[in-house]
Formats: sequence, structure tokens, C-alpha cells
Amino acid sequence: MMHRSVWLSLLVLWLCAWPALQAQTLDAGDMQRMYQSLRNRLAQSPLRRGLVLDSSESSDRTSGDIYAVLDVTLPRLEQINRDPVRWCEILLLLSNAKNCTAGSDGGNPALLLQMGTKGPQDLSTTTAMDFRFSSTKAQASVLETLLSANSGPMGTQDGTLRLRAIALPAEQAFIHLHYSYRSSMTGRFATEVYLQTLGRGKVGFSTEPGTGNFVAGVRGIIERNTMRYFMGLGCAMQFAATEVPAQRFGQMAACWYDETQHYPVQLYEMPRAEYLDMKRAEYARPASRR
Repeated sequence: MMHRSVWLSLLVLWLCAWPALQAQTLDAGDMQRMYQSLRNRLAQSPLRRGLVLDSSESSDRTSGDIYAVLDVTLPRLEQINRDPVRWCEILLLLSNAKNCTAGSDGGNPALLLQMGTKGPQDLSTTTAMDFRFSSTKAQASVLETLLSANSGPMGTQDGTLRLRAIALPAEQAFIHLHYSYRSSMTGRFATEVYLQTLGRGKVGFSTEPGTGNFVAGVRGIIERNTMRYFMGLGCAMQFAATEVPAQRFGQMAACWYDETQHYPVQLYEMPRAEYLDMKRAEYARPASRR
């Protein structure tokens, strides 16, 4: 007979694997039900566009989720999201992203993202994030693109950026953009220092129940970054047909900055010309795997 401790160990392993099993078995029906359950919230969203942004913070993980209906066909969305180079362009739009190169790791697609400050910075002082990259097969009923990294800036661990999408009538798509990470003890300390200094007074998009005040702290951080990734995706779709990469990225950078200015309380960081000059210089840096 199997020892009780062994049974307990197996049970723990199964419970830990359950979220992953759920993710693997997600189908178009699940996404359709998710869309139907959110239709009222999408229509009544207090944000400028019809989208829903949720966030959560626990001792184990911090997550941000955006649900939205986009005026784009699934094949067009797939064209962007199955290409690691296009995702590098999206990630590099963030002010504290200093360089991104697309390559491979053991024959599998991978991205190397270098993160730093929100201003110009030498790459030797940045933090590297190695992202594993995967996407569903072409013409799947559910488009899923997953970027995952073991470690990141400010002591973060197990970073996940995932997009799921299904086709809707009238050449639209419903998407779920998920961003999450875990923090180590060192990371939590670094975050507290940031919130008391550079991040003091910064807020997110959700409001606290009963007060109407915007959430702050860690939830504010993840909501701002989830929105930044979403805006990057939107700008990538808008200029997907531009074939010259440098020209396309320049168009995306201008688009992204203008999008952020619809939410200046949460997302303003620097004057437009300063941001565009910085991004132009960062994109022009040598990137051996781009």
C-alpha cells in the first residue's frame, strides 16, 4: 500500500498542475463563454474604449488581465502574434525596455529583452529577461501566444505574458491578455523602495470598492504595465502592413505614445519628442538576433 505521505505529495503535485491543465484544455467554447459573461462589463467600461481590466495581488502572484473586442480578423491578429520579431517591437515600446532581440533557444523561438530605467541607458547596466516563445498552430480556433521568463527586473520571477483570441462576427476578435509574475523577498523589498520613491503617487485603472479611488501599490504597477502591452498590441496591428521594420517601429512608437496620453494620470512619463528620440536610438542599437 502506498504510504500516506506519498499520496499527499502526489495530491500537492496534481493541485499545482491543475491551472496548467486548465490552460492546455481551453477551447473556443470556453472563450465564447468568457466573452458572453463579460459583454455587459465591456459595454459599460469606464475606460475610453470598450475593455475590461482586472488585477489581483496575493502572497504568491500578481496578475493583470485585459479583455477586449478588437476590430480585426483573427488571421490578421495571428499574423502578428505568431512572429517573435513583432513581439520584440511591442515590448520595446515600453519606456524601460532598452533592447529586444528575437532568436532561438535550443531550436525554439526565444526573445532577449533588456530592461532598465525609463530614460536613456547603457545596455551594460540593464537587466536581461530571457523569454521562451510559443504560439498555437496556424488557423487554430483559439489563437494563443505565450511568453514566459524565469526571472525579471526588481526580483520578479516566473513572468508570463499570454494572449488568447477567438474570432467574432463582423470581422472582430475577442482577446484575453494576461500578465503576471511572482516576487521574491528581494523583489518585494525592491518594489517597496520603488513605491516610496519613483512610484510614489502612481495609480492604476481600477477603483477601490466604496471609495472610488484608483488602486495604487503593486496592483497599480501591474495594471499600468498590462495596459501598456495592450496598447502596444493595438499599435502593432494598426501598422502591421508596413514592411520596412524601422519605419514600422517608428509608426508604432508614435502611436503608442499618443495612446498613453489618453490616460495621463496613470501613464504619462516624458514629453513626446523625448520618448520618440529615445526609442529611435534604442531600436537602432545592434541586435545580433533581430
